[in-house]
Amino acid sequence: MTATVQSSTTTSPVVRKSGGSTTRHTVVRAWASRTPKWQRFQPVRIQPNESTTTSVESKQKEVFAYQRQYSHVYHHRLMALRDRCWKQLAVNDGTKTNNNNNSTTNLDDSNPMTAVRVNRILELKEDQLSRVVGTLVKETINSDEELLHPKATCRPSDQLYLEDESGRVILSLDGTRTGVVDHQVYQFCTGVVIGVEGMVDDKGVLHVQYLATPAPLPPPTALAVHNTAGILEPSQPAGYEPHLLLVSSLECGDPQVSSLPRELLVGYLQGQFTDEASKVARVIVAGSGPSATDPLGGLKELDMFAGIQVSGGSNGGVGMQIPLDILPSSKDPTTANWPQRPLHSSLLPLSNKDNQRMVMSTPNPYEAIHGTKSVMGTDGLNVRDLQKHILKPNPNDKDEAPVPLTELEALEQTLRWAHLCPTGPDHLGMVPSNDPMEMGKTTPHVYFCGNCEEGFATKLLGYNEDEDDDDVKSKTRLVCIPKFSETGEAVLVNLRTLDVELIRFKVEEEEEENSN
Repeated sequence: MTATVQSSTTTSPVVRKSGGSTTRHTVVRAWASRTPKWQRFQPVRIQPNESTTTSVESKQKEVFAYQRQYSHVYHHRLMALRDRCWKQLAVNDGTKTNNNNNSTTNLDDSNPMTAVRVNRILELKEDQLSRVVGTLVKETINSDEELLHPKATCRPSDQLYLEDESGRVILSLDGTRTGVVDHQVYQFCTGVVIGVEGMVDDKGVLHVQYLATPAPLPPPTALAVHNTAGILEPSQPAGYEPHLLLVSSLECGDPQVSSLPRELLVGYLQGQFTDEASKVARVIVAGSGPSATDPLGGLKELDMFAGIQVSGGSNGGVGMQIPLDILPSSKDPTTANWPQRPLHSSLLPLSNKDNQRMVMSTPNPYEAIHGTKSVMGTDGLNVRDLQKHILKPNPNDKDEAPVPLTELEALEQTLRWAHLCPTGPDHLGMVPSNDPMEMGKTTPHVYFCGNCEEGFATKLLGYNEDEDDDDVKSKTRLVCIPKFSETGEAVLVNLRTLDVELIRFKVEEEEEENSN
């Protein structure tokens, strides 16, 4: 049996070990400060009236009022993203919004029509070119129809509505255009905030001429931190810039999953194979740490992984210790509704006993500032749920049936829609508080999703007109993290350049050749 650690940026394996012999290297870690920003994903409990019976009560007599409707969630989302939609409406066709917020003036004199800004859907008038912003609602008209694709819920007769606090209006996309691409109903889902320009007919249908998603919001060029973030300390190797190691689906405790790739990962992080591990400033486990088949055994093994092996253990010194953030997932023992609460400290006793500052259970979604870069991500459930409810035109032949989005495309779509989970709470369960998952005022430098069934994928998304601009301060690195239990792969992200590197931990069985 031969164990192999491979990097996608090298032409040959970084190191090989055979027969159990290894060489331990002295590790001096690259460093980057970490400032948690996930507090907004900790929902505040609501105290309802005493007569409430449909609620979940805690020991402190505080409850989540699940008897409430979710209209306040959509209202909060609309208020957070409305201004960005108005901005994009003005950009799309070269118009500017008047200061009185009542109309928009077209800068092209060849078009005599002026689009009137309507602040409430109920105030739309017939035969008047109008602009309005609202939340999309998609309804199935005929549930007996054949699906457009077996992996999605979209049907040919699905109907789109635009809704705000005043009412809703039917949308017709027959004349919709943004640039040169026409949009279809199957490309949208309930919960997306958009701006539209069009005209209402005598039947009360708004025929859309222009459609605008929230205007792009580049990541901040500079973030205030308490320490000199992203800069190596004088005692650290000058060649190692701080990196994040992203991994998901460890599936600790699953008897069907080999533990050898995890042991190779631990050895790599402890510097047993190469000094390149020094550049890893922090590890983020993006969901599915413990196995769902054996939760107790999986938590125990994950606790050992986090508290002893990754953090140095009895054989490791301070140089071998590495900070670790653990996100929960849909199969982990925590709350089911989003945002999910962190794994309780009692589930990981070894990790929280001596390494409280090194190992941190975080909510899902995740958000923090690492060095000078903001990092946001999830366990991937939001991406997989979005894939079930929207489709895209067939890239090979637009006349053919639409096809599902890839995981990377779905991840990018959530960023363009400025919402971590646009299908919630309509399809994905959410806590009935405000909507903390909107990205109205923040865009991350690194945006990841875990447990990706399609494997590793990445894209550097630009926000300037020149997408080839080398300035990473105005770009977002999208990362789809593969399932480690199936691929043995983890992802390194450079916190300065946003470059990514795929690392594989393989265990190859050597076949014995019969001399006869």
